[in-house]
Amino acid sequence: MNIPYNELMEMRMNNPQMDNPMNPYSAPTFFKNEEQENLIRWQLDIHEELERIEHLLRKHVPKTDKKGKIYFEKPSEADELFNETGVNEILNLLAWYLNKNILLSNFKEEGITMRCKQFHHELTDFIFNNYQKFGLNTKEKIKHFPMIVMNITNTIEAAYNRALNGGERNSLRTARSVIQNEPLGMGGMGGMGMMGMGQQKKFSLLKPTTWAK
Repeated sequence: MNIPYNELMEMRMNNPQMDNPMNPYSAPTFFKNEEQENLIRWQLDIHEELERIEHLLRKHVPKTDKKGKIYFEKPSEADELFNETGVNEILNLLAWYLNKNILLSNFKEEGITMRCKQFHHELTDFIFNNYQKFGLNTKEKIKHFPMIVMNITNTIEAAYNRALNGGERNSLRTARSVIQNEPLGMGGMGGMGMMGMGQQKKFSLLKPTTWAK
């Protein structure tokens, strides 16, 4: 049986016994599982990083509209760096390295150094052998070539370092342990605080008039 979030909160506020670990709807279990899931998803989600790299490869210019919302402006054809083919080829290559399988691996420092040197060499050759096809068709654009290779290699190295000696897996285990052992309170209040508030006024999320102390 699934209980809606707002109903579960109201049940817990009006019934301190909800904190009993034997209760199948125990709030601490519910929230801890949710926090664990969000933490793991956030740590392993590399979508934002790939999106940032794509904007950089396309030389998009960040702007702010009248409502304060950020958007990215496409440069003119003369000012763009890589063309569509170049951007997609590099992003496809990065997808092999920026993923949760790499982050959750266990690498030694020597192995990371070797892999990053290999990646740097192969990426340099890859772009050099296809520079015209990728849109680097002017001397000004070609000047960006060494810096781009260096920055992409540094990004890959950072991903590998998260897996140094299984560091990312250990980090997730530690965070999970903290969440499981940390008592849950509402606004810093323990069980006594919850009971005291219940005695003053029956709280309901659906009734704003009951929110005040």
